[in-house]
This record gives sequence, structure tokens and C-alpha cells, in this order.
Amino acid sequence: MHKSSMLKMEYFKNNYLNKNKELKILDVGSFDKTGDHNYGFILNEPKWNYKGLDLKEGDNVDIIVEDPYDWQEIEEESFDVVISGQALEHIKFFWLTMEQINRALKPGGLCCIIVPSEGPVHRNPYDCYRFNEDGVISLAQYVKFEILESGITREQNSHPWYDSFVIAKKPERGSKNDLENRMDNIEQKMDLILEKLKG
Repeated sequence: MHKSSMLKMEYFKNNYLNKNKELKILDVGSFDKTGDHNYGFILNEPKWNYKGLDLKEGDNVDIIVEDPYDWQEIEEESFDVVISGQALEHIKFFWLTMEQINRALKPGGLCCIIVPSEGPVHRNPYDCYRFNEDGVISLAQYVKFEILESGITREQNSHPWYDSFVIAKKPERGSKNDLENRMDNIEQKMDLILEKLKG
């Protein structure tokens, strides 16, 4: 994890999260191949329950999901905060993973996504995308999250890595966006049922 990404997650922690409140935090794409440079170090507060999620076992991974687009291992609306840094560029169909982030996040919960806007190819096992600010905003809007803040970090010491980020909030239960979200989820489930019936 490069320095600018760590600094942005620290910014999110300091400006949006309450250290005195019990929080369940899910880190999507948490595997740390070095074992000493991950968001778990930043989000290590006594009242917080941090869990790392990835596709394989390793350092900073608590939950292994079999399918990046269908997290059967995660209970619906079970986390107060969902974060992801330097992961979505490696996921072929990242918008489907964003649907799972939405599914895992409680109504009123916070989401922070950090992805590269520039940087060299680094397959793990794929390296598919770079994101502009409009891209990360669109990603949050895709699941009808409220945008709280977005931008591109360009710290001098982070070159060649520059990051786009979005901080967003899942709509509270009963809001217009929440109702639209729930209707979309019902439609998706109906589509899956119809596909299984055809097969």
C-alpha cells in the first residue's frame, strides 16, 4: 500500500469516524503481501471491530469470499463502515463488487473507496482500470450512495501513484434512495431466480 493511500485512509478516519462509537468495519481487498502495510494499522481502535476481506488466505485477511460478485459469507447490512483501497482496479467487473459493498453496509453507513488514477501496471492477477474523480463518483452513485467528498490526491512523494477517492454514505432506511436500492435488489434476486429456473 503506497503512502498517499494510507494518508487518505487516515484522513477518512480522522474526519468521518468516531473513536468513541462501536463500529464494525469491513476492508475489501485487504490482503497485505508485506504483512506490515495495511489499513488495519490505521483502523485499530479499542471500540472498532476491523475485518479484512479477500479472495485468498493471508496477512490481514479475516474473511475469505469464494465469489467477488456474491458474498455469501457476509450477512446483509452487517457493517457500519466499508472501505476499499487499491483493490477495485484488479477486479474485472468492479461494479458488481460495489453492489456487494452496498449489500454489506448498514443504512446510514459510510463507505470510502480509494483507487489509482495513475500508476504502473501491477497485476494481481489482473490490472484492469484507472479511475478519474468522475469515475469514483459514478461508482457510488451506481448504488445510490450520497457523495460526501471526492477528489484526486497528488502528493509529491506519491509519484507515480495518484489516487482517486470517494467518501459516501448509504441512504438511511426509508429514504427515496433506500427504497430505490431495495427495489433494485429485489429485481436482481428475481433475475437470479429466473435464470436458475431456465437452467
